[in-house]
Amino acid sequence: MRIVVLSQSRTGNTRRAAEMIGGSAEATGAEVSVHAVTEIDYDALGEAALVMVGTWVGGLFFFGHHPGDAGVLNRELPMLHDTPVAAFMTYAHYAGKVMKRYSKLLERKGMDVVATELLRADLLPQGVDAFVDRAIEAVGQRSTT
Repeated sequence: MRIVVLSQSRTGNTRRAAEMIGGSAEATGAEVSVHAVTEIDYDALGEAALVMVGTWVGGLFFFGHHPGDAGVLNRELPMLHDTPVAAFMTYAHYAGKVMKRYSKLLERKGMDVVATELLRADLLPQGVDAFVDRAIEAVGQRSTT
């Protein structure tokens, strides 16, 4: 299976999570490439069975959460019609209900969000392996139906 992991990171936490996700996916036997959303390898993206896209949680502590750098994501991410996508976000303290907003952003780009995960930056790699397993399983189930 070919997997592309894309991330938009401001402080390096989401990039670090993307690299961990890529390593976890490689451990399953997948062929993986990891890129910033501003440096997408379109050849790899075109061959991917699964795309994993991450950003960070922006906003105020208990309200106003939003996908970090949503403008960059809207500008840089291509339309990916019918491509299974696993969405992940890193956060510092509290993420609120931001994943719903993030999933909608990706769906507006034609992406089929098959798995999501909120990853607390100071607890990485906690949650990474389970997220990768769920995403790969979702793609397998999708291809058999």
